Amino acid sequence: MGFRSKLIISFAAVITFTLVLALIFFSYVVGRIQEDASKKATDRLQAITIQASNYIVAQSAYSNSFDEIQGNLESFASLLDVRMLLVDGTGTVRADSDTSVSESMKNEVIKNYQLTPRDGKAYSHTAPLRDVQYFYFTRPGPTFRITSANTDGPASPVSFKPQDVQGQPVGSILQTDLWLAVPLSEINTDWRDIARGLFAAAGLALALSVGLAFLLARGIARPLLRITRASSEIAQGNYGQQLPIEGWGEMARLATSFNRMSREVDRSQRTMRDFVANVSHELKTPLTSIQGYSQAILEGVADDPAAIEHSASVIYGEAARMRRLVDELLDLSRVESGQVELVRREVDLRQVLNRVVVRLEPQATDKGLKLQARIDPNQSLFVAGDADRLEQIFTNILDNAVKYSLPNALVNVAVDYSPGSGEMSGGNGRASRSAAPPIIRVMVSNLGPLIPEDQLPRVFERFYKLDPSRKRKGESTGLGLAITKELVEAHRGSIGVTSQPAGQPGEGLTTFTIVLPALSARDFEPAPAITRPLSLPGK
Repeated sequence: MGFRSKLIISFAAVITFTLVLALIFFSYVVGRIQEDASKKATDRLQAITIQASNYIVAQSAYSNSFDEIQGNLESFASLLDVRMLLVDGTGTVRADSDTSVSESMKNEVIKNYQLTPRDGKAYSHTAPLRDVQYFYFTRPGPTFRITSANTDGPASPVSFKPQDVQGQPVGSILQTDLWLAVPLSEINTDWRDIARGLFAAAGLALALSVGLAFLLARGIARPLLRITRASSEIAQGNYGQQLPIEGWGEMARLATSFNRMSREVDRSQRTMRDFVANVSHELKTPLTSIQGYSQAILEGVADDPAAIEHSASVIYGEAARMRRLVDELLDLSRVESGQVELVRREVDLRQVLNRVVVRLEPQATDKGLKLQARIDPNQSLFVAGDADRLEQIFTNILDNAVKYSLPNALVNVAVDYSPGSGEMSGGNGRASRSAAPPIIRVMVSNLGPLIPEDQLPRVFERFYKLDPSRKRKGESTGLGLAITKELVEAHRGSIGVTSQPAGQPGEGLTTFTIVLPALSARDFEPAPAITRPLSLPGK
């Protein structure tokens, strides 16, 4: 079963369950309402029955025939919107307020009829009258005496001639019941009619809901199916999968995240392929040299001590180069994976830079370079970091600047401290605090080959070298700047590079800028002046 079908079935199940609950609740409410309405209707009908029977009994004292009583019933029933009948002890209907030919039951006999107890109470019953189910109350009606002739004046009980009550002997007493009846449907609504309407409405609602669920499921499932297909393509090695971003909300964010993930996977795979190719290329040259010179020794081509010494020297140098490459690869891997634990302490960046400059001074002197540092001894240059790793950062940057500087050029180191919010300052005895944190910028500039603008983002990539010819000189593994970037970011800092045309065509002023979060200023002893050949302000 597909995802869309499961979604539609789930929607339909939820809708059906909701409708069933609604029907049960509605049935309960309707039942309570119906019960309350029936009780009110029966109470009203009972009260009317008592009043009507009292009135009819009183009026019958002045009646000389059932026709006169019939007229009273018709008037009273029309006023109360009920049906009234007068039934005697034999079950004969003596009067009926419904005078229509098809409905009237006058003079008809109700079989096995029993009179209502003569206790003055009203009793409720149900019975079919002309195939219509009625609910009615009965109460004792007038009592009649059968005589041979009418008596003068009112009498109690009323006297009737024998012809008016055929079958009754003269002198006998005729007792009656008065009925007040209404159709049962007016008292109790037929639940089946309500149920049929409810189920019809529920069926229509379910059909519409399933249709809507289908549309919703298609809208939800379509992007998920696209993601599934794209994921399968990525699993098969087709990494450049991108999804269309439709609409807004979670699906749009999911598509955006998937596209970003796909790009990252594609980039990682390309980086891995490039990495393997670069490592293979970097190892191929020294391995070729080692193999060639060792073969020369083994085959006796290098047969004099000087040649053997030269071959061994080359083999040793290439092995050392491979060792450096492997060490830097391992170091970069540990830094990227977070396996390198920085021993964070309060570090004076001034001292770190002093050590790095002093160490690289001989190398700069050999190339005829002038190494200049502008570091204010009165500035606070404290950071929280690992002193050894910070020294590695600036060694890599300065070593890169010295290696790629033109002869007799200037390598400049500038340090700038911005107090930011970590420094309290203000006038008139009031302290104020800026919004930015305190930072230290270290800028290393050198005059060397111009780096094209489109190549600047690649400077910190593994094995990137602007001049491919340097690969055969063994000057660099191409990993130093990649390691530097990872270490700077591990110190919660950032590093960038710019290169601007300067001097002759192809020459450029390249500046690496390292930004590190600084500790707040504190009282400290001004640092001694940096050793020659550095030029300090005022020196």
